[in-house]
Amino acid sequence: MTIINSFLYKLCEWIMRFAYLNLLWIAFTLLGFIVAGIFPATVAMFTVTRKWVMKETEIPIFHSYFQAFKREWLKSNIVGGIFVSIVAFIYLEFTIINKYNYVLLQFSKYPLLLLVILCSLMVLYVFPTYVHYQVNLLKVLKNSLFISLVNPFWTTVMVLSLILIYSLIRILPSLLFIFGASVSSFVLMWASYQAFLNVQIKQEKQKSAVEN
Repeated sequence: MTIINSFLYKLCEWIMRFAYLNLLWIAFTLLGFIVAGIFPATVAMFTVTRKWVMKETEIPIFHSYFQAFKREWLKSNIVGGIFVSIVAFIYLEFTIINKYNYVLLQFSKYPLLLLVILCSLMVLYVFPTYVHYQVNLLKVLKNSLFISLVNPFWTTVMVLSLILIYSLIRILPSLLFIFGASVSSFVLMWASYQAFLNVQIKQEKQKSAVEN
């Protein structure tokens, strides 16, 4: 009975953590009028979930979140601006391709589709990479793409997990406002952290091989 009580207590504790973090994400996104708030709010959320993944579960959630939001506001909005620009470019290109039936334009669909795939892979890792590595913006983007390509297993885990979360939210839409963002963040951060460890192990093996 004690084991069951302990499990239920832990479960309720994690439910409260995810719900609280999701509420913070919504509140700080709205605080920045969405456009200027969503990217720093998301970075702050991943900062907290990274600590949870690394077993730092007793951190003061609001303090950690607020400090990350303030500290990363400008840099995260620059990253967001880059992605918004890429999405706008892709949308514009597809609009032009669909509007004009020129042969060369139709062929340009294929490199554009490749760009869509690469950007989608990058998006999966960009926030975990951002909060895990202390590197400049260019390296955040390069590392995100590189890690996604050399870790197909964890990339697949991410995609399937997001599909599962999306399916659950479709069944119970209220979950979006209670757990949608925070649980997605935790899953992406956890899978990314495993990918980071894989990259680290491979680098250490290569270094050891060169030294020997």
